[in-house]
Amino acid sequence: MALTESISGAGLERIGFNSWQEYLLPDSIKGIEVLFEIATYKLPRIPNFMYKHYLEAMFDYRRERAELLKALVIDDKNFNPAHYPQRVHLLWGENDIIFTKDVADNLKRQLGDRATLEYIEKAGHLPQMERPCVYNRRLKEILAILLEVSSKKSEACISVACGLYH
Repeated sequence: MALTESISGAGLERIGFNSWQEYLLPDSIKGIEVLFEIATYKLPRIPNFMYKHYLEAMFDYRRERAELLKALVIDDKNFNPAHYPQRVHLLWGENDIIFTKDVADNLKRQLGDRATLEYIEKAGHLPQMERPCVYNRRLKEILAILLEVSSKKSEACISVACGLYH
């Protein structure tokens, strides 16, 4: 819900960086490779030209991106958990070393009873890239539940509306 200083500091310490800018805005092919090695459970072999292309395509406006990353981290004292009226479904990489299972469990606890948390095995911080079939299957299940709930609410509203007219 928020990237607080304590969560940020612990995550950066685990991955061995001093700032999110240093980690997320690499300036070399080796830096891009390290970024993906940390973010994934098991990085597939990727040729260097792909890293080079990624570096060229993704890192324009470095100063602006660095400012946004710096502003993303908030002081622990200023954090007030939001209370969402709708259900929240979290899909989390089981092997995420940036934001661990403890962070996920704490987030779920803060969100309360209307939140669900599912871990995707053999996935790090990027489960949608590492395990796209599993991720998409879980996402479809979540969307089906939402559609079912929405359908039941519509039926209830129709029943109420019909009852008013009879």
